[in-house]
Amino acid sequence: MESQDGTQQPHLVLAHKLFLLTHPDAQDIEKVRLKEEVFAAVKVDDMASLYETLAADSVLEMDQAVLDTMRAKIDDELKKLDEK
Repeated sequence: MESQDGTQQPHLVLAHKLFLLTHPDAQDIEKVRLKEEVFAAVKVDDMASLYETLAADSVLEMDQAVLDTMRAKIDDELKKLDEK
């Protein structure tokens, strides 16, 4: 059970940061920090779908090169899984 908690915690932290980022009472300087942290988390875990959603909602800036890199990594992983 502990391993499940360990894998869920980073996603809960990310969800909390997204909440704070979209909260109207958050200070602008805090939003800048939160955007950087959310972008880093999305990029590290190759969360392409979340990145597209956040960019469409104007929460993050769209960087097509980053999105293409994430998609390529996901496609490679899918190919490896299909081979197994």
